[in-house]
Amino acid sequence: MLKRTLRQIVEASLASALLKDLSRAKLLPPGFMCATPKREDHLQTPALLPTFMLPRACMGIVVRFFLEYKGDPASFQKEILARFPCCVQPIDDLKLAFQFWADLRRCVDNIAEPLGAEELNEDMKAAEEVLIAQQIRLGLRD
Repeated sequence: MLKRTLRQIVEASLASALLKDLSRAKLLPPGFMCATPKREDHLQTPALLPTFMLPRACMGIVVRFFLEYKGDPASFQKEILARFPCCVQPIDDLKLAFQFWADLRRCVDNIAEPLGAEELNEDMKAAEEVLIAQQIRLGLRD
C-alpha cells in the first residue's frame, strides 16, 4: 500500500509539473510514460501525461458478496474463501472496510448539515443499518 501511495504521489506531482510546462516531458527517459506497454516493445504506446493506475475495486466486490449473502452464517467464512481465492484474508479485509465506512460516516455526519447534505446523511444512516445487521448476522461485529 505504501509503494502504491508513493507512486501515486510521484505521478500526481509529475502531472502537475507537466501541466504547467508540457515541454518538460522531453526531459523524461524514453518510455517513462507508457500507458499500456507491450512486452515486445514497451515504447510502442507512450502517453502524454503520467498514467495513473486505477484503484482496485476488489473490496467492493467482496463487500457486495457479504451484503447479499443469504446462506448459513456458519458457512460464510468457508464460502468467502472459496469465492475469492486471491484474497489472503477476506474477513480481516472486510473488517478494515467496515472501519473505513465508520470513518466516512463520522465525517459525513459532521459536515452534512453545514453543506446541506442531510439527505445523503440519512441515506448513509440507512445503509449503515443494513451493514450492521449483516455484520451481526454473520458474526463479524465486534
